[in-house]
Amino acid sequence: MYLFSIFLIPFFFTSSADSISDNVNLNFKIRQERDVYDRSDYGEPPQFAIWLEKPETKKVRTVFVTYRTGTGYFEGKVECPVSLPVWISVFRKETGRKDFPRPWKPFYDGVTGATPTVEVFTISEKVKKGSVWYYYIEMNVAGDYNEYFPQVLKTKRPDDHGNGQPSLIFRGEIVAEKGQISKPKIIGRSDQFYFVTEINPDLAGIDTAMDVFSEIVVTCDSKMEEKNGEG
Repeated sequence: MYLFSIFLIPFFFTSSADSISDNVNLNFKIRQERDVYDRSDYGEPPQFAIWLEKPETKKVRTVFVTYRTGTGYFEGKVECPVSLPVWISVFRKETGRKDFPRPWKPFYDGVTGATPTVEVFTISEKVKKGSVWYYYIEMNVAGDYNEYFPQVLKTKRPDDHGNGQPSLIFRGEIVAEKGQISKPKIIGRSDQFYFVTEINPDLAGIDTAMDVFSEIVVTCDSKMEEKNGEG
């Protein structure tokens, strides 16, 4: 088993009034199945993003996004609007921008990382003890075509971005108290062809994409790392 662990500095920081003892870690663990994404036309690991949302304020905060989507460095193009479209709405809300991340204007380096090829990916985010969070994960494997999301529609329309099954969105909730454990559920998808930021709950026709992440667990502990977070 291979592990990939990363600790990142988020865009938001604690106020000077916050004591480090008030902070705890939310730990994200994702197990991805290589034998599933290897069967796609490109055989590449998924693009994915993780973000947090405060229930009472709806303020969002990206924890991690894979390099291509976070920088716009796609092969032969500077954007892929169907890669992680729901996260793009988070990106726009965080930055106040109305475009996509571009090579000359990427998202914040501190939360952008190489696309993990390891079996188990882990990352931790520091938050205020006792705070309540919704967390989201959007995941997309390119070229995972099937009968319902083909490379070319019956109307002869091609899948120009090589998307296949659209991105899936997972959602969970956790209280930032030591010992808390949470597992998210898939709440919907985006679209194969169109840039959409609303989550479509209709999962009909989705098959292999469901199996790419075989386990997602979020836990909370009180380990203190060299990392700040917003309460």
